Amino acid sequence: MLPKIKKVGLRNTHINDEVYKDNDLFLHASGVEAVDATRRVSKKDFDKLLLYEPEIAILGTGFNEKVTIDSSVMDAAKKSKVELVVMPTDKAAKKFQELVRSGKKVVAKLHITC
Repeated sequence: MLPKIKKVGLRNTHINDEVYKDNDLFLHASGVEAVDATRRVSKKDFDKLLLYEPEIAILGTGFNEKVTIDSSVMDAAKKSKVELVVMPTDKAAKKFQELVRSGKKVVAKLHITC
C-alpha cells in the first residue's frame, strides 16, 4: 500500500496507521519499512532504494540535518540516472507525498530520530 504520511515529527512520525519513533524509514510504492536508525546513508542503502526502480530517490537528512551521504551514493545516483533529492526530513516527507500524487515513481529514506 502506498504510504500516506499523516504527520512528520522528531521521533513521532505517523504513516498510514502506524507511529514510528526510533527507526529510519524506507518509503516506496509497496509501503513503509522501518530500519535501524543511522546518521549515514551508504551505497547499500541506496541500492536497496533502487530495487523499486524509482525515477526519483529522496533522502531525508533528519530534522537537524545530522545525516551524511556517502560520496558513493552520489556516484551511484549519477550512474543509475535516478534523480537524487537530499533535504531535511520534514521537507523530504512533503516532497515524497507531492511526487507520489503527481504519479512519479519515487522512493525515500527518512531519518526521524534527530
